[in-house]
Amino acid sequence: MGDVGGFESGIVWRLDGPLARRHRVHVFGSGRRPVVFGHGLGTDQGAWAKVVHDLPADVTALLFDLPGAGPLLPEGFDPDDYRTIAAFADDMLDLLEEVGVTGCTYVGHSVAGMVGALAAIEAPARFARLVLLNASPRYLNDADYLGGFERVDVDGILGTMAANYQAWVAGFAPAAVGAGAPRAVDEFSAGLLAMRPDVTLRIARTIFESDVRALLPMLRVPTALIHSREDIAVPATVGRYLHEHIAGSELFWIDAVGHLPHLSAPGAVGTALRGILNG
Repeated sequence: MGDVGGFESGIVWRLDGPLARRHRVHVFGSGRRPVVFGHGLGTDQGAWAKVVHDLPADVTALLFDLPGAGPLLPEGFDPDDYRTIAAFADDMLDLLEEVGVTGCTYVGHSVAGMVGALAAIEAPARFARLVLLNASPRYLNDADYLGGFERVDVDGILGTMAANYQAWVAGFAPAAVGAGAPRAVDEFSAGLLAMRPDVTLRIARTIFESDVRALLPMLRVPTALIHSREDIAVPATVGRYLHEHIAGSELFWIDAVGHLPHLSAPGAVGTALRGILNG
């Protein structure tokens, strides 16, 4: 792929480094504004395909795979290295440093939203803005906080994943995507089945056991929240919670059902994202 320049004044992006290869970095577009996209569990960078093809002309999209995505795991990969969301954030910051992205808008879906939030807390100068799609700081219910899952629910999910992974995928994918989007269900199912089951289980456990609520007040990067009105994994209460606890954030509701609207309703996500980028 080689070096790519011209996205930021005086900046050259290096796309052939070891971390770029490890995360299978790809670039789409040739505009002056860099937008980095992070994907959620069970998908890879391809989940953004229908969104990045309809971005403003002055945008260049940088897409990468989070550790564990897909069947081709990088040499030395150990799922136990990712017991916290912070481990993913550190990986991403190292990647952006190597590539040479010194300032960008970051768009993160689900767990990748909190990966971006933690990265922006650690290195705020690297991010001009965050856009979090159906993201959650905690998935477990807790006192007055409604995250969407009771502990017994999560234990049951993880137990089913361990006992019969294929059966779990067959039930979880349509529930997560929602009715009326069979192609999106098939795409999400294929992504989950492409992952090594023990890797999916380790990352799912990390996600379900994460709680970054206490860190949200430390986030000072301008943040936009895009949230489906109906999401079995991240209820509307979580979108409102993030809006209330991230200073100055904006909350945009989209008429989409399910946890993966960029697969099931890419037009709605694209419209919201373009409005944010052009705002």
